[in-house]
Amino acid sequence: MRRIPISCLFSLCAVLLVTGESFAQDPAWKSKPIAQWSEQDARELLMNSPWVKYFRPQRLHDLTEDQRRDGGNMEAGIGKGVGFAGIGLLGARRQAEALAALANRPAPDPVLVRWESDPVRAAELRVHETATATAVNDAYYTITIYGIPLPRRWNLAAELKSVGYLKRTGKKDLKPSRVRIERRDDGLATVVYLFRRSVEITRKDQRVEFVAQLDRLFLAQFFIVEEMSLGGKLEL
Repeated sequence: MRRIPISCLFSLCAVLLVTGESFAQDPAWKSKPIAQWSEQDARELLMNSPWVKYFRPQRLHDLTEDQRRDGGNMEAGIGKGVGFAGIGLLGARRQAEALAALANRPAPDPVLVRWESDPVRAAELRVHETATATAVNDAYYTITIYGIPLPRRWNLAAELKSVGYLKRTGKKDLKPSRVRIERRDDGLATVVYLFRRSVEITRKDQRVEFVAQLDRLFLAQFFIVEEMSLGGKLEL
């Protein structure tokens, strides 16, 4: 089965974000039953819909040597690429040079964030993007981040699980039950967050903020609950 690379959809999202283009009228997928969607309808939903966001993560300050030592991991909280110099093993001068280079890094690239509702999964399958669609479990609200750079650590999924959550006004934060990391051929990663549906999200919540820290990158993105509906039915 032919599969449309996620990078193609991601690039089109970037065009919409940069140019500020929007649909002059409601897209076709809003007025059609899902079974009647064309591939173009599906692509439009995956590029520009209430379940789809495009966000540039913020880079967090790297941890100091003392903070890394106190945490028991001298390689935690430092930028990718500093090597032994960045953690001080090659002397203070080399460490200062490595950390100065990190301070001049460009801003992180934007990432694609999708709330994997039933319409989103249907659209993914329509364009033959099956990897994430088949990984979603109906027992969970599922949010996926595409194209994020991540280090390789054995316990990284547990780390991401501990610092991610859904925030609702006046209610307890909803923590993910599981986090899955899927490595891509281009060196980036797809990260899937699963939140149990036993904690119900309703229209009364109005908006939900997804918050995640991915190593030294921070992401916070709002979803408007009322907008995430199709045919009058809330689709989360």
